[in-house]
Amino acid sequence: MKAITKVETARGRVVYTLFSEKSDVGERYGITVRSELFRNAEEAVVKDISSEREFAERLLFTLADNLVLPSTADEVIEEYIAAAFTV
Repeated sequence: MKAITKVETARGRVVYTLFSEKSDVGERYGITVRSELFRNAEEAVVKDISSEREFAERLLFTLADNLVLPSTADEVIEEYIAAAFTV
């Protein structure tokens, strides 16, 4: 896993990271969301979101702009992808 872009919000207590991984079909992008807002640190790792870096970066900034927390990151990412490919 290679970190590409990192965005910090809430005074660095919520961190969004875009990462890439090599696969049999090329480079794939994923996102981690880490929060230390509450007593226990929380982290969500969502792999294999897209093979398009630009799409994954837009998603990363959308998550950060809306302060999406790890507890809901999976669902929000799923809805974002579904909305992007709905005709």
